[in-house]
Amino acid sequence: MPGLSRSRLLSGACIVALALAWPVPGNAQDVLQKGADPFGEPEFLPVDEAFVLTARVTEDGVLEADWRMPDGYYLYRHQFGFETRDGTTLGTPDVPAGLAKTDEFFGDVEVFYGAATVRVAVLEPAGDPFEVGIEYQGCADYGLCYPPERKWLRFAAAGLDAGQGGGSGVPFPELVVILASALLGGLILNLMPCVFPVLSIKALSLLGEPEGRMRDATGFSAGVVATFVALGLVLVGLKSAGEAVGWGFQLQSPGFVTAMALLFFVLGLNLLGVLETPGFGVGGFERAGPFATGMLAVVVATPCTVPFMGAAVGYGLAQPAPVLLAVMAALGIGMALPYAIVAGVPGIARRLPRPGAWMATLKQVMAFPIFATVVWLVWVLAQQAGPGGAAWVLSAFVALGFLAWFGMRRPARLRPVWLAVVGLAVLSVSTVPAADRSTAAPGQGFDMQVVEAHQAAGQPVFLNFTASWCITCLTNEQSTLGTDRVRDYFDRHDIAYVKGDWTNADPAITEVLARFGRSGVPLYVYFPAEGDPVVLPQILTPGIVIDAIEAAG
Repeated sequence: MPGLSRSRLLSGACIVALALAWPVPGNAQDVLQKGADPFGEPEFLPVDEAFVLTARVTEDGVLEADWRMPDGYYLYRHQFGFETRDGTTLGTPDVPAGLAKTDEFFGDVEVFYGAATVRVAVLEPAGDPFEVGIEYQGCADYGLCYPPERKWLRFAAAGLDAGQGGGSGVPFPELVVILASALLGGLILNLMPCVFPVLSIKALSLLGEPEGRMRDATGFSAGVVATFVALGLVLVGLKSAGEAVGWGFQLQSPGFVTAMALLFFVLGLNLLGVLETPGFGVGGFERAGPFATGMLAVVVATPCTVPFMGAAVGYGLAQPAPVLLAVMAALGIGMALPYAIVAGVPGIARRLPRPGAWMATLKQVMAFPIFATVVWLVWVLAQQAGPGGAAWVLSAFVALGFLAWFGMRRPARLRPVWLAVVGLAVLSVSTVPAADRSTAAPGQGFDMQVVEAHQAAGQPVFLNFTASWCITCLTNEQSTLGTDRVRDYFDRHDIAYVKGDWTNADPAITEVLARFGRSGVPLYVYFPAEGDPVVLPQILTPGIVIDAIEAAG
């Protein structure tokens, strides 16, 4: 944890972060799509740009074919095919369910927007390398249907043959776009309310003595990037185990939320000066402080998704491990970049306020945003583990308060106090009551058939995927979806409002997120009574919602 005895506030860093990370509407897929003719005629993409195919063979002998499509393009579920001409034996393709659509070319079909992944077992390769023909067909919403496409690719036992683009099979220009999107997403994370309490602590440290700024910024940056990569490794492991996971998955665990609530409560006590915390000026832990602050910043950033980031992480989750890890590293670099610039550019550093006695008061003031975060985490826990889980954690806060009082300004008691704090945390995390799923009301989980039923009845649907721990989701609901303007608009136009709650893990929601190329919430999709679904931005205003619906007819 960071050394708060030397903590400083950095107003200048916030200004630099704001200038570098101002959100731009859209997502990474928008970058890949060409613009339309200014006179109203659509400009259609070449087939290889409309449907970007990458493929590989996994270590357990499964061929994974992955397609990425820009907005407005879709693939037919019934048109996927795999064939060989060298004697290689393939299994039956595993094609996930698609979105129901009444198509002008094929009638009632299932299609994929944003992304599609099909797997087929390689039962007996005829050689090394061997060849597989992959067939698919798609269309554009503006009225163009492409002819069936077949690509012959050569594979080796360990993956795609070097002649087809290397082990990952990802085209280099596409990878550059995705990594740039991840970098921008990391920058924008600095503006999100979920990371403000931790970044305010980092801002305090950058206002310290000039000779320590660069060291602190380097340690913080290393902590951010290393934690993003570590989180990527966890995602790789869970994917290999067959788990359906996405961004923010750890906050679906009541035990993890409990640990975060206790940690932030301890941080608040430290900022008030009533509990000396290891890593905040205690001996050898002091040097680890900036690195630990970077780790903590990433952990609390996971409830947030921002423009560019959602598409980049969703893309990475559909790719081999090296691509996903590169995306996560780019996110970390983007998030840490403003602090490295502030600490490393002398012209900016000279404009920072001078250290002084005022910083002690400011450090205490910063405790209250931390305590507000604690309130929010306990509220999230109440949604997951019920009133019993929330009461258990509140009781742990009382015990922590007693330990802080017992050890306050008594260095000799610091070691036993911290042993007791660690023991209390382990006990709380391991015994917090889990939500009793068996008593959940029937139909409480999300079911895509609800959306399909409304469409079948001729009623448009606005789908909102949210979670209690998603700050962006809660902000959009308060500022946009819950306003009288939007509710009245939905009522006047008979638009059904369907909400999917991802606070606890729900494979049905995870599957729909993957269909639209997203790794986490929020996801907002408008389904017209007739026509194709429209994905809205992750940051909403009433005007954005109404304009998107009007544009969809």
